[in-house]
Amino acid sequence: MGRQWIHRGGTLGVLLAASAGCVSQPTPQPEYAQVAYEAELAACFPQPEGPVTLPLEDAFAGEHPVDFYVISALERNPDLLAATHRVTAQAERIPQVTALDDPIISEQFYPVEDNSLQTAGGRLPNTLTLSQKFPWLSKLRVRGEVEEQETKIALTQLAQTQLRLTEQVKLAYYDLYANQQAIEITESSRELLEDLLKFAEARYRTGGSQQDVLRAQLELDRIADQLIQLQRMLRVSQADMAELLHTSPEVEPLARDEVELDDVPEAIDSLYEAAVRCRPELQERLHAIVRNQRKRELARLQYYPDFNVGLGWQAVTTDNALAGNANGNDNFNITLGFNLPIWRDKLRAGVREAESRVLADARTYDAERDDTFRQIRRLIAQADAYEQQIELFSENIIPRAEQTLQVSVADYRVGKVDFLQIIDNWNELLRFEIQLARLRANLGQALASLERVVGCQLATLPEQVAPEAAPVPNAPPPAAVEDGEKPAQPMPEKDQPNDEKQELIRLFPANADFFPADNDRS
Repeated sequence: MGRQWIHRGGTLGVLLAASAGCVSQPTPQPEYAQVAYEAELAACFPQPEGPVTLPLEDAFAGEHPVDFYVISALERNPDLLAATHRVTAQAERIPQVTALDDPIISEQFYPVEDNSLQTAGGRLPNTLTLSQKFPWLSKLRVRGEVEEQETKIALTQLAQTQLRLTEQVKLAYYDLYANQQAIEITESSRELLEDLLKFAEARYRTGGSQQDVLRAQLELDRIADQLIQLQRMLRVSQADMAELLHTSPEVEPLARDEVELDDVPEAIDSLYEAAVRCRPELQERLHAIVRNQRKRELARLQYYPDFNVGLGWQAVTTDNALAGNANGNDNFNITLGFNLPIWRDKLRAGVREAESRVLADARTYDAERDDTFRQIRRLIAQADAYEQQIELFSENIIPRAEQTLQVSVADYRVGKVDFLQIIDNWNELLRFEIQLARLRANLGQALASLERVVGCQLATLPEQVAPEAAPVPNAPPPAAVEDGEKPAQPMPEKDQPNDEKQELIRLFPANADFFPADNDRS
């Protein structure tokens, strides 16, 4: 009777083992618990009772340098925080793919005792088995290397988000600067026009033309309309900045009256070399190449079988046994099994797929690198032109326009020129001064875009540029696996040559330090 309870307890043991995983689940992260609660609350109450916008933060109002807004955006922008969480999520994939599959425990029993299987040793009330699958030697390691490269790709995407965010903040900042300067210049010019209106009215009272008065009043109305448009453009730029700062759209950030702009780099070859080393889009392509090479290695390992090892216990009892000589001794067994990788077409297709993806990523790298060089060349050309125009307007055009206006005002007072000539000169000076402010903003935006394309700050460029960099040659296609031909089997890790790294260095010499040696992957 005692053995029956032991045998029946086998089923209870299986249930307890299956429920063991439900007991030790990890505690949710505090941030996850908060987000889950807010999502559930939003689903239950679609119409929120409180304000839907973010609170108004006075810290962002008023004038601040551009670095203040950049640092604030990098700390709180939701797109950047989402990219950070994606990196963390991808990193958690590595322990999942490098671990063995869960062992399988199974229990076979007969609910009706009289119908249970009988042998010469006695009746068999239940059978308990435990099995575990073991992949071929290096499969788990290579799977981990694939996910490790995926994590590095996620890191490069995080770096891309940081660079784009920095660029967007600077673009919005220089838009603020241009609009603020345009408003200030226009209001200052309106004061000059009001003085001209007073002089025209005085001349009209002494017998001058009313046309001068009407034209001055018309120009004042046009200035009012222009200020309305500039105020609208300023509010749009402030809304753009508020979005990047993840704050209330009602906040009113402002730029400083004076902005410090970096010099335009003169050595464009240094920018090309820095971009090859720094730009995360190119680093992403390199990681993709390494990832797909690991996938090719994994596809080659599919030619080798996986193993299943099992242990079994079979309960034997003499209770109600039909055999007179039943001894009731329990049975123990060991099970060994493996799959047969005989479908070679499928295996060869997996290897060829991975090789084609490596070639595709290599060509994508070439295209991305060419596009990077194109953008650098275009941005340098724009920045050079803006810098020359700023010098031209500051030193020549605006001083001469100011002198022309002063002379025309003096001549108008003595009747040498008409009022329309003064208005034309005044409009020209106003347009030139606003254009100069816009050129300074354009130069700042061009340099911000250049930093994003290169992938590093221009101020630190000399410390990051290598002395030499060679172009990337075209990669030769790998040797194809003919139908019916068995591909070369992978060598043991300790005997496998380092040809793969040497080939990558040959293809991408400027990134030689990027690729680890084979013995570094163990």
